[in-house]
Amino acid sequence: MPEHESEASRLLGVRLRHRRRELELNQESVAHRAGLNVSNYARIDRGNGNPTFHTLIRLADVLSLEVADLVTGLTKEQLPPDRDSLGLVDP
Repeated sequence: MPEHESEASRLLGVRLRHRRRELELNQESVAHRAGLNVSNYARIDRGNGNPTFHTLIRLADVLSLEVADLVTGLTKEQLPPDRDSLGLVDP
C-alpha cells in the first residue's frame, strides 16, 4: 500500500530540518550518526517518511533533542486516514 503524506510527517520534517541546519549538519552526516540509510533519512527530513519509534530516539540523540521536541503538538487529525476510513478492514 502506498504511504499517505500527512501533516504530522511534514511537521516532523520541518522540526528535524530546522535543528539539523542549526547544528550545521547535512542529511548524510545525520543519517550516518543515527545509523540510517541516507535516502531513508532524507525522506523523513523532507516530511515524507514515517519513522519508527527507535528511529525517532536515534535522531533525537544525534540532534541533541528529546523525542518530545519532535512530536509535541502533533495530533491524530494530522495523520493520514486509517484503514477503517479507507474501507480496508476485513468485515
